[in-house]
This record gives sequence, C-alpha cells and structure tokens, in this order.
Amino acid sequence: MTSSLYPPALHFGIPEAMQPHVRTSESLPERYQQYRIAQATETTYAEAPFGSYITQQISEPDWVISWQHCFVKEKVRLRPSVAQPMLAMYCILQGNISCRLQGKGKLMLIEKEFGIYYIPDHSDNTADLRPGYYEMICISFSPAFLRQFIAHHPSFEEIFQLQQRQARRASMLPAIRMEVSDLKVLLEMRQSPAAAEALKPYIDTRLHELLTLYFSALTPKYLQNSDQAQKLRQICVYIQEHYHHHLSISELSKQAGMHINTFERAFKELLSVSPRGYIEHLRMKKAASLLAQTSLSIKEISISSGYRGANYFTAVFRKRYRCSPREFRKNHLT
Repeated sequence: MTSSLYPPALHFGIPEAMQPHVRTSESLPERYQQYRIAQATETTYAEAPFGSYITQQISEPDWVISWQHCFVKEKVRLRPSVAQPMLAMYCILQGNISCRLQGKGKLMLIEKEFGIYYIPDHSDNTADLRPGYYEMICISFSPAFLRQFIAHHPSFEEIFQLQQRQARRASMLPAIRMEVSDLKVLLEMRQSPAAAEALKPYIDTRLHELLTLYFSALTPKYLQNSDQAQKLRQICVYIQEHYHHHLSISELSKQAGMHINTFERAFKELLSVSPRGYIEHLRMKKAASLLAQTSLSIKEISISSGYRGANYFTAVFRKRYRCSPREFRKNHLT
C-alpha cells in the first residue's frame, strides 16, 4: 500500500542490473500455494536472477503486516527502504541476514529473533542474502497505535521520537530470542479464523499481546513478579500523579524502602529509563499536550509541567523535540 492513510511498508530494492529481468505477479504460482496468507489484501510474487520472493500484506490505518518469503539461489545484496519514516517490529522466522542500516552500521538479523527498528525514509540500507530460504514478518505501526504503549514503556519514547521528527539515523531496541509464546501469537495472526469484518480487532489483540511479550522479555526476570517490582510500580504510579511537583530521587528511594543506588538501578532495569528520565518523559508529554491543545503561555505551561522556569523548560523541550515550544505549537496549529 502506498497511501499515506497506512503506515509505510518495507520495500526490498533489487540490484539495478537485474531489474530488466524481474517478473512480477499479483498471484502465487501453484508450487507456492502452501505459503499463501488467506487474509492478505495485497500479494506480490517476483522472480529475479537471484531467485524469487513473496510479499503478502494486510493493511489497516493502525498497522501494516507483511509476510515475506525469499527463495535465494545466488548470493544477492538487496536495499531495504521505506517511503516514510517507519517504526516496526521485524521477526526473523528462518534464515540469518547481514544488514547495514543508515547511521546505525552493520548488524545481523538472527533466526528466531525479533526486535523493534526505526528506519528513516529513503535511507541507504543493505541486506545480504546467501543461497537458502528466508521467512520474515515486518509489522509497521502507526504513531497512534504506539502512543498507548509509551506510558507503560518509556524506553519506547526515544525511538518513537526519532520517527516523529523524521531523524536520518536508524535505531533499534534490542533484538531478543522468540519463545514459544511469541511464535504462537505470530501463528495465530497468520491463521486468523476471524471473518473479514472481525479481522482488525482480532489482529489488534494479537499485536498487543506480541508487544507486551516483547517488552516483558526486556525486563529482568527477578523484577517481573517480585516484591521489589511491586514497590517500583507503586512509585511509578506516584510519579505519574505528582510529576508536576518537585520530586526528590532520594525521597522516592526511601518511599520504595531501597538504598538510592539500588533504587536507581532497579528502576532503570524495570522501565529501561532512569527515575529522572521517567519524570522528564511525563513532564514533556504533558507540555506537548498543553502546547497543542491550549493557549496557555510558555511560562504557564512550564509551571504546569513541573518546571520552575520558562528558560530551563525551553532548553529541555528543545533537546527532546528538536524545536522550541513556540515552534512546536506553531507546527501543530498549522
């Protein structure tokens, strides 16, 4: 789908010398029917000198899911790119792929691992495929779909902001090993029993499950169900309710019953962000909302967001959003 109504989809550019010899079709040959996704709304089959590949998509305004199958006979270098900045989860079900992302450098996509990636638009990326069979799933999300996860996973905020300001440098959250539960969700998405009118809510639920499993896997096991984790979650709620007031990290650690060093380390392991970073995340989120939705002055917004002075607030805001509060408001009003 090329419409701006949908999140961007990943496109694999074929070497220029091979392009005159590429044949494409919107249907699968009989020998590839076993790979057909019944619910796919768009299918592309391509044959090239290096082999063949299949892309099948389900597209909604909140997400685009692409199932990709590559059958490689000869080593080839493809060029993955997107027409708009993309924030996506990429799952490698079979095969290992050596990649280079613009501004990020070289990395290896490993079989049975999945991660979250930010890819700039029209960026110079490469993917080297050796002879063999590859199966991947790319899930591109809309900003609206992802925003609900940011409050619970503030480590998501930084990579999300890269997409929002259309940064030119690629980025990623850690790629982790897929467990049985992750593979089960992907299989349920592929074999969706839902009728067409019920497909979106069905897949919405599966995507929420998949993202929750991913972020849970990033959390150290000893923090997931322990008393210490419960205390830290209570502190998170307290911060959410009082972030606009002066908050002392020392006092928060006492409230949690921990030494300040232990508190800061455990907090960051649980939320992938420091206590100070979490407080700033909430303050910036509130400030951005007030700038976009109210006519309050910059000074009033700085105070309402928990900052004592407009100058310091402006400096912090500019660092986060790469523009001044006034510029942010102007952009959102226009």
